[in-house]
Amino acid sequence: MSEGHGITPQEDFATLLAREQAGPTLQSGQVVKGRVIQIGADSVFVDVHGKGEALIARAELEDEDGNVQTAVGDEIEATVVSTDGEVRLSRKLLKGAQARGMLEIAAANDLPVEGKVTAVIKGGYEVMVAGFRAFCPFSQIDVHRVESSDVFLGQVVEFRVTRYENNGRNIVLSRRQLLEEQAAKAAAETRKKIVPDAVLPGTVTSLTDFGAFVDLGGIQGLIPLSEISHTRVSKLTDRLQVGEVITTKVLRVNEEKGKVTLSLKALEGDPWAMVPGQLREREIVKGRFVRVMDFGVFVELLPGVDGLLHLSEIPRNQQGQVKEAAVAGAEVAVIILGIDLEKRRISLALAAEGMTLGEEVKQLEVGTVSIGTVERVEQFGVFVRLGPGQIGLIPNAEMGMQRGTDHRKEFTPGTEVKVVVLAIEEGGKRIRLSRAKALVHEEQAETQAYLHGAQKSGGFGVTLGDLLKQKRKD
Repeated sequence: MSEGHGITPQEDFATLLAREQAGPTLQSGQVVKGRVIQIGADSVFVDVHGKGEALIARAELEDEDGNVQTAVGDEIEATVVSTDGEVRLSRKLLKGAQARGMLEIAAANDLPVEGKVTAVIKGGYEVMVAGFRAFCPFSQIDVHRVESSDVFLGQVVEFRVTRYENNGRNIVLSRRQLLEEQAAKAAAETRKKIVPDAVLPGTVTSLTDFGAFVDLGGIQGLIPLSEISHTRVSKLTDRLQVGEVITTKVLRVNEEKGKVTLSLKALEGDPWAMVPGQLREREIVKGRFVRVMDFGVFVELLPGVDGLLHLSEIPRNQQGQVKEAAVAGAEVAVIILGIDLEKRRISLALAAEGMTLGEEVKQLEVGTVSIGTVERVEQFGVFVRLGPGQIGLIPNAEMGMQRGTDHRKEFTPGTEVKVVVLAIEEGGKRIRLSRAKALVHEEQAETQAYLHGAQKSGGFGVTLGDLLKQKRKD
């Protein structure tokens, strides 16, 4: 088929006669629908549903890469801009001499027009449209506040004609109206895709103290600060930038409030899956303080994996120093006391000075004699710290003192005391100690040492009774 009014092989005489009898019914400014019947090098031919054949510039149907976004048989909607000789349609008014004659039609029928921003003037921009000078207020150049008024200078963009007076001497434009209409159409399509667990592309529009707003295509969603990453994020600008294109996952959709909650963290994978291969109980590892609570401090061991250094696992004389370091986010060496993958909990103890990273701390054994420091005194006994993550209880019955003795006077926090490990229960969480048996053990050891020394010197001039009397004097 050639450009113009051709007759296809499928058309019979009756169809042609009916078209001629119908006469030219199309008028400039009329919005019509038609079916694409042929795509040429410069024009696309459209059958306007029995009212004749019309042409529309191919450029209007191409994307940025020059690909036609319609096919033969598709239906399109456009505005009649000319009926002189041949019917021409348009979906937007392109720049050029021909557009000058159609500007009034564009204004009357809300057709987009192309214009070049040539200058910044009082209150807005000067724009050249089809040879006419037009005005676009600052508030109508974009849907968001523009940081610099020079950003659009020299650009050719589309506008909506909001006022056309005095034969083109007074023309006012709005780019914002077009953007809002496009956003509304995009939002309708995007809304169908926004469902929980959907993974969607988006553009960061703004950063706040509580998260990042993302445009998903006409609909905004919020990535809360806690959903940015498994790794702690202190400043959003270190992770995201306004205008950056990202991929997010939809967590929740609140239709009533029109809120969409998004996540970047959900796309990073489960950080706890790395725990079995990288962390072991009783191992000394390096971490970083991340937050302070009344009951202790949390330490980040892996990205997204925190452990709790409970207050009870911090020696009293170091608690103030540890809290200051925690507020500063300092690094710290800790011992992993326990790992509960099901509950996602890791318990920690503060490593002592001199301990080596990667070293495995040995568990206490029943019968071990050890020296510890008093942590606190309760009515039922005395708690003693034997080492990092090793706090045991000496029940009153095992103190080796008279019944009813007030242990608070003699065993103040920090006092050293020798004990024997009686029992270890619940994987080391409960340790039962005895001071009384440690005293007996000490006496026996001293006696054996004395007897061994006397035997080597060749005499036993001192009896066991004398030794015990001397011990009591000491």
